[in-house]
Amino acid sequence: MRWKMAVVGLFLVCLCAGCGGKEKQNGKRAASGTAVTGIPNTKIPATGGAVSGKSISAESELAKQSRIYAEQIVAGLFAPLMENLSEELFAQTTEESLQASWNSVAGNLTGYQGVESVAESENGEYRNVLVTLRYSENQGRTIKFVYNREGKIAGLWFDQAVLQNNGQDETSDSASYREEDITIGRPPYELKGKLTLPNGVEKPPVAILVSGADDMDMEGTIGSADNTPMRDLARGLTGHGVASLRYNKRGYQYAYKMTEGAGVYDMLLEDVWYAVDKMYNSRQVDGSRIVIIAHGKAADYLPAIVGKKERRLSGAVMLAGKPIQANENFYADKKKAVSCNARYFMNTNSTLPLFVLQGEQDFETPMRHYEQWQTLLKGRSHIVYRSYRGLNHYFMQSSGKADNSEYDREGKFSQPVIKEIGNWLTELWR
Repeated sequence: MRWKMAVVGLFLVCLCAGCGGKEKQNGKRAASGTAVTGIPNTKIPATGGAVSGKSISAESELAKQSRIYAEQIVAGLFAPLMENLSEELFAQTTEESLQASWNSVAGNLTGYQGVESVAESENGEYRNVLVTLRYSENQGRTIKFVYNREGKIAGLWFDQAVLQNNGQDETSDSASYREEDITIGRPPYELKGKLTLPNGVEKPPVAILVSGADDMDMEGTIGSADNTPMRDLARGLTGHGVASLRYNKRGYQYAYKMTEGAGVYDMLLEDVWYAVDKMYNSRQVDGSRIVIIAHGKAADYLPAIVGKKERRLSGAVMLAGKPIQANENFYADKKKAVSCNARYFMNTNSTLPLFVLQGEQDFETPMRHYEQWQTLLKGRSHIVYRSYRGLNHYFMQSSGKADNSEYDREGKFSQPVIKEIGNWLTELWR
């Protein structure tokens, strides 16, 4: 059951054409809401509460578009919104200032769960759409869009909201999924793993999650806060009906056994290929619908991963990968020879769907590598690209640091990114 929302935040910073800049509303105490408006000499209630005027019963095209804008804002995408601002509002704001305003209201939140509600009303010549967004622990944020007669956005407000419990938490509600211990590989390097399965879905498609660091556990544990981005991603995907397999890397589970100078074949490739074969032959998932989701160094070597198993894969997701060309030879064991070339995805015989994602605050894989992928693979219709403002190498909210202390702050793998991956997979298997 959904309950009424209690709205908080009665003070707003208002950039207003003709209003003289900042002003307090009704002398109320300060909160964290922010507003941008290009409406000349017009006062509109800005706290996210009820707006007087005629109620609109059926959701309009403006409401549907507002849902899309709200999801894009959460994902850090402000360019589409900028294209539909009124002339007055466009003249007084930028993508950067909108991002800063949004961060001041929602930058400390994690566990985004989706749109809670959309409410419409009219106020004279303007139409208002209030989108309420739900985060974990019943935290909410509202975005109010004010449209003029031409359908342009003449005003925009970000504010706080506290929501009643709806019994749903995509990252922690174990009622929506189950996890089973699983082992991949062969002696002497059998690896512990988890198979995460969405409840109520018979033989779901499956994603194999491959972390980048050679010494990383199955959860992707990183930083002094013990953040677990791989676990977050695995559990979040169950909300889209997708199972996942994650596992310890050899350098983590068998650090004492690994010889100095062990190569990519031993530390990465062989275990991924074992995982693909295991899921292909599994009775618990649909072996005809397997994708690789590779992060960091594993994403760098995605062409080599895919090259050997492409016939068993439906697609691949690249998280923070660099375009590389690398060759590795072990003359004592020819089977361990490795060849990786980023141009693999340009080959005419490879039309494997590929989703390339990048955090724009990633100091380990800077944005120039993301741009290189777009140049290198230009014109390939089977490849989709997305970058996300404010997210770091592990697709968590960035603190702005450019060293490993960046990961010491508690964070979660971005829910908007999980949602985009889930949507891409849904389209892939439709």
